[in-house]
Amino acid sequence: MSELSRDALLGIVRQVWEERDPVPDGLVARMQATAAIAASDLDTELMALVERSTELVGARGSSAYTLRFVHGGTDLLLRIAVDGNRSRVDGWVVPPEPMTIRALPGEEPAIHDAVVSESGRFELTDLPVGLMRLRLEPHDSARPAFATPTFEI
Repeated sequence: MSELSRDALLGIVRQVWEERDPVPDGLVARMQATAAIAASDLDTELMALVERSTELVGARGSSAYTLRFVHGGTDLLLRIAVDGNRSRVDGWVVPPEPMTIRALPGEEPAIHDAVVSESGRFELTDLPVGLMRLRLEPHDSARPAFATPTFEI
């Protein structure tokens, strides 16, 4: 039996790997989008995910879950409802503070905005399913913007 060259052996390993464990569709694009968001926003502080719960909703195949993030004295509660390939986020900022919430989807360039009401409530509709990050921008210029870590809808 003849010995294989290093390049030939690595070629066989690559072929087997590509056939048996291919890269999931869209993974490269999602990772590039996440890296681009992180690179463009290096000085933004991240909130911490402190709670996640799941609930079943309706008979049409939609589902909903809640996420809770905390940063300093700011608490962010999100209720995420998914229906097919679109989603809706209802959120509450505690304590209520004038700010703009920007949804930064992982694969779509569009940014969805919402302004927090006096009660601390906001909503983002018709969001894509996939990787998402919310950037919170207080209207008080003395307070820096902060963001949630990337999460998947």
